[in-house]
Amino acid sequence: MNDDQKNCQAELEENGLIPRKYYGQVFTTDPFLIKKFVQYVKEAYKKGTKIVEIGGGLGYITNELVHHFDDVEVVEFDENLFRLLNKKFAQYSNIRLIKGDILEYKIPQKPYLLVGNIPFHISGRLYRKFMSEIDQKPYGMIFITDKNYAETLMGQPPRCYRVSLQAQAYGDIEIVADVPPEAVYPEPKVMSCIMRIMQNDLKLPKNFWKIVNYHWENFPTTQVKSPKTMGLQGWITLCKKG
Repeated sequence: MNDDQKNCQAELEENGLIPRKYYGQVFTTDPFLIKKFVQYVKEAYKKGTKIVEIGGGLGYITNELVHHFDDVEVVEFDENLFRLLNKKFAQYSNIRLIKGDILEYKIPQKPYLLVGNIPFHISGRLYRKFMSEIDQKPYGMIFITDKNYAETLMGQPPRCYRVSLQAQAYGDIEIVADVPPEAVYPEPKVMSCIMRIMQNDLKLPKNFWKIVNYHWENFPTTQVKSPKTMGLQGWITLCKKG
């Protein structure tokens, strides 16, 4: 365990907190990596918009955000961490802390950039909500997330899944940096990464998901022997054929 991880462990113990494995609670502790993450946020940020952070945790990333952006909203599910964040950021006027579940979050009316360290157990539902289920989508997402999952979102034939189609229909995806286990506490067994997704202007055919879901749930069909071998453009072409 390095010094940054030890400091994180000590702060948790000082506040009587234990990382909740069920919720996938981990904390990015490496200051250099946090600064790199926020630099990617700055590059994606559009002036006059809102930053929405998913899970403020101990406030390590939040602390950088409030020093670089005028309008920061942090959604924290854990009651104890929420109280701690309130103490740490009580003097800042450019941050709003919300106690709640990001999956039930009231979407801002102004354009927003969604950022954060994403627990793996909510990844699928999170992406469905913000990429396809809501009308007021973020114009971009900068996440620290499981690298294998990020690669799944970027998947191409012959390993292109429905979630891959969903992500690629929403935006352009890049893995911009690796996050090694020693940059996180508790240290995970998998490699994480910083993933950037910027919304594109792709317009899907109206019957797109009806066609995709039909073939995924009934394959092999006459037109589609294996759905994973069909990339986004392949499905769009199939939809246009009717």
